[in-house]
Amino acid sequence: MEEYKKGNFIAEGKTKKIFKVIGMPELAIIQYKNTITKFDNPDFTKEFEMKAEYSNTTTCKVFELLKGLGFPVAFENKISPTEFLAPLCTMLPFEVVTRRYAYGSYLKRNPGMIRSEGKKPKRFQDIVVEFFLKTTKGKLVSSNGKVIVGGLDPKKGEEDPFITNPYDDAWDLYHPKKPAWDKDVDLRKGILASDVIDMPYPSVIMNEMADYAKDIFLALEAAWEYLECQLIDMKIEFGISPQGELLIADVIDNDSWRLRDENWEELSKESFRQNEELSRVKEKYGIVAVLTEKFNI
Repeated sequence: MEEYKKGNFIAEGKTKKIFKVIGMPELAIIQYKNTITKFDNPDFTKEFEMKAEYSNTTTCKVFELLKGLGFPVAFENKISPTEFLAPLCTMLPFEVVTRRYAYGSYLKRNPGMIRSEGKKPKRFQDIVVEFFLKTTKGKLVSSNGKVIVGGLDPKKGEEDPFITNPYDDAWDLYHPKKPAWDKDVDLRKGILASDVIDMPYPSVIMNEMADYAKDIFLALEAAWEYLECQLIDMKIEFGISPQGELLIADVIDNDSWRLRDENWEELSKESFRQNEELSRVKEKYGIVAVLTEKFNI
């Protein structure tokens, strides 16, 4: 395995760190941490041994599968048990969520679809694609320092608002976890897509991301069904490569989806959100990592 030397530190998130690569300015090293989070609240952050290794294995196997299927992926190769090499992308500030079943925040925005206890959630015949605008401390700031969105209150759950009309030239931002009729759901109107996507024809980029997200869900759904598991929903992110290409970027790991086994038992981070014992959560992350090793590439 070729040795890659970490250069300058670029950024740190809740579950990973990013470094430049010495002598390779267009590449980055993504290094996982052992942390697991929930509810975007630091008070709920925990750690368990092997989290970084399990997550790195899962992401690398998922990206290898997608790359083998011809998707444009920000992934070169796995370089250590907890690290992988990727093109140094300019990230787009979206979480793109795809859903086969009505679950999570979708039900909070559409409470009429909640099923009675013991029944499976509503299954969508066609994959649902949703866009959420990523914000930090209630703001989205452009690369030149312009505040595009501000004043959102994280304590009220207003971070990462739901874009109700992502393919238009101006977007309406709604609360990500409240129904449309709630008096406090409307957060902002008329956010220009061109202020967020500094490229020609933002609507084309949004449609391209939606198409990729849907096709990726279908590919991974098929891979998991072969292993007798059901993909419920997932989120992915996109970036722009140094060559200007739209890439599936960041990570896709057991924090990125909801996944059920053949007995409809949760295998993903959702089990941590539901307050399962950390030892059991660790076991499930290990199971998922082992299963992804069986993906047919």
